[in-house]
Amino acid sequence: MKNPLNIPPKSPIHLTHISNLPKILTGLIGKEFILTGKTRTDGANLRKLVSNQLIINGLPEGANEEDYEITPPKKKGVPKILREFMDTCLITYGETYNLQVWNRIPNSKSPLISYQAGEQLKCNDIRYVLVKIDHQKSIITTIVIATAEYIESQFGQFGKPTIKYQMLISNKTRNQIYSSETKILVFPDTKKLTYLITNTYIESNESKFQEINIKSLYSINLLVEKVAKKLIGRKLEHSPTKNRGQELERIVIELLGYKNADNQNLAGGFPDIPNQLLEVKVQDSQTVDLGKFTPEKEELVITDYNLTTFDVRYLIALTNPKSELIEGIIIAPGEKLSEIFTYVSDVNFKCQRSIPMSFFHSLEGKCVFNP
Repeated sequence: MKNPLNIPPKSPIHLTHISNLPKILTGLIGKEFILTGKTRTDGANLRKLVSNQLIINGLPEGANEEDYEITPPKKKGVPKILREFMDTCLITYGETYNLQVWNRIPNSKSPLISYQAGEQLKCNDIRYVLVKIDHQKSIITTIVIATAEYIESQFGQFGKPTIKYQMLISNKTRNQIYSSETKILVFPDTKKLTYLITNTYIESNESKFQEINIKSLYSINLLVEKVAKKLIGRKLEHSPTKNRGQELERIVIELLGYKNADNQNLAGGFPDIPNQLLEVKVQDSQTVDLGKFTPEKEELVITDYNLTTFDVRYLIALTNPKSELIEGIIIAPGEKLSEIFTYVSDVNFKCQRSIPMSFFHSLEGKCVFNP
């Protein structure tokens, strides 16, 4: 039987009016919510909690399958809770919350659901349920139900779409790496880098990982000795925020001998560690998120040295989602990743908008609509 929440309402006018949603969801304030640190798990748990509350209140009448059509290919950009045309967003801690909207322009009038009668549900009709969690007390403290129009009026427009590429690793390949003697799969540097790299480690007490310095570009062989081998068996602690990738990045920077590797001065660009032309990834599922650059196609990255996505070295930590241990490493130039991974043909994109955490603190204990 199809999940009723995955069926849109009979028509847009059948949606619960957005101003009535606070009354329905206010019962979640103060409710226990234990964060696992796994973004997808926490997101699914929150969605289930909100969904149950909606079901208890009574869902609007659903549409018949022949009376509507989901407009985007493969349902991209469609909200998760379709019956109430709603997406849930989990907020933990920090100075700002970065709202990410996938595969749609949030405040646009692009149709997502088209009805036979001519009515439409559009991107700007989606209701965002922003739920703030007190990670120390493990309770829900604030719920804000907002429209994209309200978010942009209060905090500014969403950023332009950022393309995100992905690739997949098979379980067979992963198991082959796990069962190997070193648990590390290595490919040599590109021919272009052969004349630039060094096999000699240079001691450094400075925070130089953000700068490009080809004279201190370590070979992949040296990166294996100084970094990859020391990562095997290391635990990557889960965090309530999505910073496992940053945690690995900090560890790699420290193993390279650079100082002051904290959240404030991580480069945040491509590649993650420019001084070593090194991109760092954590992978505990089949999918690796590549960001806005993909080594599937050659693209210029550093103009001065004519270095491309093929030359960038990728260090991918294969982690066990249960033990949180790094059980294998792939380290290879971008040009070789196609021999290990399958690239996902459909390109995803996201639009982002930062919201000050003080906004949620000012509404603590409340469930409100467009405050």
